[in-house]
Amino acid sequence: MKRIKGILLLSLVMLLISVSARAGNNVIFEMEDSIGDEYGPGTYLYPKSEQFEPYQGLFDLTYFRVEEEDNNYNFYFKFVEVTNPWHAKYGFSHQLIQVYIDNQDGGRTDTFKPGANVQFEERHPWNKLIKITGWSLEIFDYRADPEIDGRIEEGNIEVLDDNQTIKVTIPQQKLGDLEKAHYYVLVGSLDGFGYDNYREVQEEATGWKFGGGTNTELNPNVLDILVPEGMEQKEILGSFDLEKKQLATIKAVGPSLDLHFKLIIIFGFIILLLLSLIGAVIKFLLNKVAERSS
Repeated sequence: MKRIKGILLLSLVMLLISVSARAGNNVIFEMEDSIGDEYGPGTYLYPKSEQFEPYQGLFDLTYFRVEEEDNNYNFYFKFVEVTNPWHAKYGFSHQLIQVYIDNQDGGRTDTFKPGANVQFEERHPWNKLIKITGWSLEIFDYRADPEIDGRIEEGNIEVLDDNQTIKVTIPQQKLGDLEKAHYYVLVGSLDGFGYDNYREVQEEATGWKFGGGTNTELNPNVLDILVPEGMEQKEILGSFDLEKKQLATIKAVGPSLDLHFKLIIIFGFIILLLLSLIGAVIKFLLNKVAERSS
């Protein structure tokens, strides 16, 4: 019986290793996001200028992926619409993307600069910030001086052939180990004159401002985020409190056990439990036989 348990346990370990090798494929983290949720806490309205046509999809993040390739990290951001009316050099004009990363000890829970009008949860303070626009790629450490230019030349930004996906390549040494990192992915509208380049959300939409806000510096200027499983974006971005003067608290997303791993682990425990029960029954029966024979 012990030999059978050992063989099954070894088979389970080999199966886990095999699935891990297949599932990895250099992908560190990936996540899909709901379509049609680019309206912040659910109330935001597009600016009225024709520059924002088709007035939907431009800020609607649908997929995020981080992968390792050679000595680089590749970040993928897929949107419903990617347009370039202002002829940005990287092929997209509207999206302002910020990725706050928790991948080491220390950090902070406020944003690097004012502008997004959000804060982050205490259990995942951020250490690195990637800021992406159609004109620049910037990386900041949480201890950096906000007045210092964070632009890097070593990375790359491109719009892929599907005309929906923005791919960003960054040398690993700029970010450190991301194997167990957690992320806050914020999507705003790029405004060259706005705080931290976020286009403002106010109460009434105008030609160049979003509507559906509160005319305060408490409602988020963030239009879309990645949301942990079991939560809703409306709940998270709508958690700001005007009376208490509190900003909305964004929740981090990060690696969790894949469904295959969960099923395999559950199956393994069930097998071991059944083996233990069968072993106990056999031992009981053998004892009974021995008692009758004596």
